[in-house]
Amino acid sequence: MSTPNDELLPELDLRLTQENLDDLYEHAPCGYCSCLPDGTLVKLNHTLLSWLGYERAELVARQCLQQLFTVGGRLHYETHCAPLLLVRNQVRELSYSLRRKDGSTLPVLMNAQLLRDSDEQPLLVRVTLFDITERRKYEQELLRAKAQAEEQREQLAQANELLTSKNEQLTRINSDLDSFVYTASHDLKQPIENMAGLFQELRRTVTFHDPEAADMMGMFTQALQQILTTIKGLTEVVQLQRQLEQVPLELVVLQPFTEEIIRSLQQVNGQNATFTLDFTAAPTVCMARPGLHSMLYNLLSNGLKYAEPGRRPHIRVSTAASDDATVLSVQDNGRGIDLTRYGRQLFQLFRRFHPEVVGSGMGLYLVNRLAHQAGGRVEVDSTVGQGTTFRVYLPQHTTCQLS
Repeated sequence: MSTPNDELLPELDLRLTQENLDDLYEHAPCGYCSCLPDGTLVKLNHTLLSWLGYERAELVARQCLQQLFTVGGRLHYETHCAPLLLVRNQVRELSYSLRRKDGSTLPVLMNAQLLRDSDEQPLLVRVTLFDITERRKYEQELLRAKAQAEEQREQLAQANELLTSKNEQLTRINSDLDSFVYTASHDLKQPIENMAGLFQELRRTVTFHDPEAADMMGMFTQALQQILTTIKGLTEVVQLQRQLEQVPLELVVLQPFTEEIIRSLQQVNGQNATFTLDFTAAPTVCMARPGLHSMLYNLLSNGLKYAEPGRRPHIRVSTAASDDATVLSVQDNGRGIDLTRYGRQLFQLFRRFHPEVVGSGMGLYLVNRLAHQAGGRVEVDSTVGQGTTFRVYLPQHTTCQLS
């Protein structure tokens, strides 16, 4: 049993076979032309003529295919394309620029086929041309993007090279500065100690009748002691820096390590303070043992030294995990620091924020330097009259071995 659709099929197929082939040729989405073996044009479709802006009579038997190309394209056609056609009978996807009648150009992609007669002599060349204007724009954009990427890569390489050079320069400067500090402190130590000895001998053998002499002598003794403390601190900073360069990283168990430091502090500062230790989140840290000892010692001793008068010192030491770092926190209930006023100066050498308390101003500088040397950083929260919390972020190392 047939359907209405089946009855329409023969009529539909007939219409398809009656399509005007000349019209398809003339108005194809690509340009067609035929030329003699020497390039003389004998036929062009309407599409190609509309691209070029010529009338058919202006080109047929009057110009050659290669004359439609720009100078460079013409040279390429005559030296490369035409000989290749004679050898292979076809060429595919050659890029040229057509020169329009108004002088503008049109980028095209050309395919060509050489037809031969019965004696195998060249007879006719059939040419198909595709408009690649959009493709050329896209290629130019890609080239521009590539050039920009190359330029940025070169700039980045130059910036990295400059940064490496600056880092090397800073490393040399720091090394030279450390050497200078060590030499200067070593050379100053002996004369200052000699001066202190001579002053003690002077106090023992000379009688001063001025009633203010005793206070002045005390001030002078205190000044000498401050100088000696500063020299000793500078020497220790440089010595520790050099020592850490030679000491391997260790996976230090914090509980017994911190308890040992607390015992040594209590022997000097008495038994008044209380300590809370909580290393549950991270029982170990990876760091050179001398550096970790100096860091914790300074933070804990500061917690005792800068206790709020009339308040029993309480210091809490704990750990936490943060991304790829272990956070070591030391929290006290002491005097606190005005971070709004002193925050930028907190880790500077010789900076002190409680002059009524004896100190050298090197502890926090050393803590910050040790943290950076270990690849970490230090953060601080503080409230005046309530206390301070130091958080030291130390990177986790997979190669660290338990000591």
